[in-house]
Amino acid sequence: MDASISSAETSGAPGKIYMALKPIRSILILSFVLMLLSTLIPTGNVQALSSHFRTSPLPLLDTFVSQVKNDQADELRGVYIPEILAARIVQQPTGNNEFVSPRQGIATQFGLASKLGATGLLAHNYLAGESFSLLEKGQKFYLIYGNGRTSAFVVTEILNYQALKPTSTSSNFVDLENGSLLKASELFSKIYNRPGQVVFQTCVSNEGNRAWGRLFVIAEPVSQK
Repeated sequence: MDASISSAETSGAPGKIYMALKPIRSILILSFVLMLLSTLIPTGNVQALSSHFRTSPLPLLDTFVSQVKNDQADELRGVYIPEILAARIVQQPTGNNEFVSPRQGIATQFGLASKLGATGLLAHNYLAGESFSLLEKGQKFYLIYGNGRTSAFVVTEILNYQALKPTSTSSNFVDLENGSLLKASELFSKIYNRPGQVVFQTCVSNEGNRAWGRLFVIAEPVSQK
């Protein structure tokens, strides 16, 4: 599906300026591709500190907000999905676009997605990413920032892909809905060129292979719905 265009690009900007911005956006996307090839697929060889799915009740939203806030207004600190997940969010170390937290109850913010204006949340499918597969269209959730502010989002798309070479950073991908074939760079652009939206990403297990495919759950701000 076509990527969204930010409101700043559609709020009355002259047509010539908008057309000039299009090739600039394309150049930016292409400049990320080489880094993407080692980051789109979070399959790092790490040992999980806990592989058990949540068994205790979730805290109330207000309680969770108080647990994760740190008074840093612009820092993303948590994601809260009612009845499904309350996960802290950590940032990737500078220069390490491959990092995905090996801890249970943690999601990792994808740095390259932020450069395109999207919020990418990564997690292994044997840790917090297991909860991503429980999301459905229409599901509402909240992002929590360091100053305690929350932003509400709603799930609008769920996309599944098979990786033809699951352990290769240059694998092609098959869209499991329509059978179309995409290169890694094409998939990155399709998924993450979505300013203002949230993308959950985890691997899909199949045939005994934890990295057989990729799940992407897309969400938009509630104010847009």
